[in-house]
Amino acid sequence: MGDWLIGIGVLLAIVGPLLLIPIAWLLYRFAVRPLVARIAAPWLSSESARGLALGITVGLLAAAIAASYFPGKQQFDNLCAQHGQPQIGRRVYVDGFYADKLFAYEAAGYIRDRGFAFIEAPDPYKQGVLLRYTLDGSEILTDTIEAPSSLYGLRQTVSVISSDLYISEKTVYEIATLSELARAAEVVYNGGPLSLFLGSYAMTSCPDIRTSQGSADFDKFYNLESLVLHSR
Repeated sequence: MGDWLIGIGVLLAIVGPLLLIPIAWLLYRFAVRPLVARIAAPWLSSESARGLALGITVGLLAAAIAASYFPGKQQFDNLCAQHGQPQIGRRVYVDGFYADKLFAYEAAGYIRDRGFAFIEAPDPYKQGVLLRYTLDGSEILTDTIEAPSSLYGLRQTVSVISSDLYISEKTVYEIATLSELARAAEVVYNGGPLSLFLGSYAMTSCPDIRTSQGSADFDKFYNLESLVLHSR
């Protein structure tokens, strides 16, 4: 699966920018070049007119892509400055926790892979029903409960800023007081309305896993509940 995704990324990185070639040719051949030839004919040779038309074509495409990309990128940078650094104020030791939304397979992952004894969460399919997931041998048991017994909770939200920009946030909090123990976020920007022509180069995220600090911060975001609640 990993190799397949890498292959798709490489293909997009190559094909996306290549799509600009036929667009540039059509713009040059049927719009810019005839216009330049008509306006500049008295002052420029045909060769100079073609060079000018080519330069204008490239400039127009570059301006269109920049106008598409940079407004969203500015929003992305602002969100990164506000939310990109994980904030961990206090760590506690618990056997389990309450999650504001969770599927059974996710609860099983917390119990089997991260060592929590139980997970509590709303039933994803029945409104108003609370569930408690536990492990019995190799089987995950699901029981209905009246109210959470957990002292701490995990809140996960996804805020869509635009069609190309969103932020995923995790908050670990004390249920009784609603006070926060930790918060972390991931911001993703897909590159604007013309991102297709930039290929995979248009996409960027924060924390940036391509840097050592960004990789460490993303690990804190991904594993925030385990880092803060310290499963036994």
